Amino acid sequence: AAGGETEPLGTTTLGSGFLASDRYDNRVRRPWAKIPADSLNLSSIAIQSKVVELQLQAMFDEASRTSLSAPKGTPLQQVGDFYAAGLDEKRLTELGVKPLQPEFDRIAAIKDKKSLTEALARLSLLTNDAVLLGLQVSTDPLDRTRNMVVIGDGELPMSLDNYLKPDNQPIRDAHLKLITDSLVIAGSTPEAAAAVAARVLAMDTRVAAKKLTPLEMRDPAKLFVRMSYADLKKMLSSIDVDLLFSTLGLPTGSEVVVIHANAARERNAMLKELPLADTRAYLEWELLRRSIPFLTPAFLGPSKAFSEAMYGKIDFPPRNRMVAAALPGKLGHPIGQVYVAKHFTPETKRDAEELVQRIRAEFRERIEKNTWLEPKTRAAALQKLDAAKITVGHPQDWIDYSGVDIRRDDYLGNAMRSNEFSARRNLAKLGKPVVPDGFDDPSATLPTVVNAGYSPGRNGIEITAAFLQAPFFDAKADPASNYCALGAVIGHEITHGFDSQGRLYNEKGNLSNWWTDVDSQRFIAETNKLVGQADAVEVLPGLHINGKLAVGENLADVGGVSLGHAALKKYLKEHPEKNKRIDGLSQDQRCFLTWAQVWADKFNEGWLKQILPTDPHPPGVYRMLAPSQHEATFYEAFGIRKGDPMWLDESLRVRIW
Repeated sequence: AAGGETEPLGTTTLGSGFLASDRYDNRVRRPWAKIPADSLNLSSIAIQSKVVELQLQAMFDEASRTSLSAPKGTPLQQVGDFYAAGLDEKRLTELGVKPLQPEFDRIAAIKDKKSLTEALARLSLLTNDAVLLGLQVSTDPLDRTRNMVVIGDGELPMSLDNYLKPDNQPIRDAHLKLITDSLVIAGSTPEAAAAVAARVLAMDTRVAAKKLTPLEMRDPAKLFVRMSYADLKKMLSSIDVDLLFSTLGLPTGSEVVVIHANAARERNAMLKELPLADTRAYLEWELLRRSIPFLTPAFLGPSKAFSEAMYGKIDFPPRNRMVAAALPGKLGHPIGQVYVAKHFTPETKRDAEELVQRIRAEFRERIEKNTWLEPKTRAAALQKLDAAKITVGHPQDWIDYSGVDIRRDDYLGNAMRSNEFSARRNLAKLGKPVVPDGFDDPSATLPTVVNAGYSPGRNGIEITAAFLQAPFFDAKADPASNYCALGAVIGHEITHGFDSQGRLYNEKGNLSNWWTDVDSQRFIAETNKLVGQADAVEVLPGLHINGKLAVGENLADVGGVSLGHAALKKYLKEHPEKNKRIDGLSQDQRCFLTWAQVWADKFNEGWLKQILPTDPHPPGVYRMLAPSQHEATFYEAFGIRKGDPMWLDESLRVRIW
């Protein structure tokens, strides 16, 4: 489906001739000749994402041809007209940055605390993002039955290391050039643009030094800082907090949660110290960088140059693919509705839900038989597992976007109106009963994203429609292929509810310590094995996995492989006629090889250097084999003995779930 040279290796290619003295992870990866010129990595997920991209592309092409006759506000009209607006390069080129001029004028008019606050409120709506800082409504981490205001510091466009590490100066230089060249396209002189770029980088660097690190963000005690409204006003004294709340339709006076509190304090200090002209220039850039994907294609030049500085030469996709990639983040549910109707069947949903129940039952049995948990902790674990909500494919209730005005000739306006709809819809939740939105994270759980995800705050798992396709799930495949791909991923997500981070939340998603001290100590001692093993892995010269950052994912992988294989064994016992060797491989062997194929990858070295310090997911080159090494059945399946390359000493194996 994705072309011969990027086709995932079938187990038929491996055959049964390899020996226990081999490392099969290298053999699984070897046939993938090279990473496509327009990609940063090559993996089963990346390949399946390309398949979904082609499915969406066909949908968008069809919608754009028929949307003119579709009723206003229907998914067909909105998707088709939004897509057509993005393809009109001639009009976008002629417009340049004119669509942003009214907002630039408002920013230029900032002269005091009041006008600054009004500008920040407006920018938060137009971008649905934190510009300097952002307000959103979310559930209380201590009581998920109520909504509250959460204050977030503005997201930075680069990772913390790119701002703070001396070795990353070339990337900072490239970022300066990106800002400068983009501002020149927007109408600045080169000299003025360079001066603004330097000020922006200096401001962002100050904030980066105060941000929580990716590892610190996994600690809820550091992530969620509860604060009285009076203390919030003191912390953000450079803006009119009362005005900010009232402008956004929020009542004042209630307790809030602040994320990245020290970074927010630093922003407040800069607003006091720096000239107002610096703040205006910063806000103009922040608005421009978020708008660039919806403006003239002229901005592609600086973006390509920055990408090459980070990763080397990468081909940018054609215009239709870039537009198609941008749309789900703005019309996620309308697109999801059309996609599900075309590409997701009730039969797939039924079969996947049956697999979910089998994996859940296996996990429950393990908790019941667990010998190291004390009764109190074991009972709470069972309660949490039983309360977990696992949803397959798509939400039961779609978000209604019909009131969003989508026009065929207003690409940026479409994006901003969609942003404002989402922002206002979120803010309107304050004071109302909690009704979680399903499948609504543009980067993780939209039905069109190839993924599955666990939310500790919801104690819920969502498995997307796009994920429920081969190679992850295929009703025609043999049992091992499904139990050790989708089944193992389900097990992975369930285990997240009981990993080093998930275990801090109870069955309702509330932050709550339901572990005895003894059980916590035992858990930490076992997971420390995973930390040490990952720390020792050098994925590139001088570049190691961060074991503490990755421990949750690594534990979930161990749980996923183990649960998938155990559930497979039970299924084969019930259906002995399915227990067949295929291409010389037993179902046990195919199980572990299927897992390896799911996570096999090749990667751009520049890309890996960027994501490894920030992403808790270790590279696939580690995930494809390491979790299986903790399973005794893995050694039995392949006849692996002590001294063989894939042997892991029993004392180092993790046995938690």
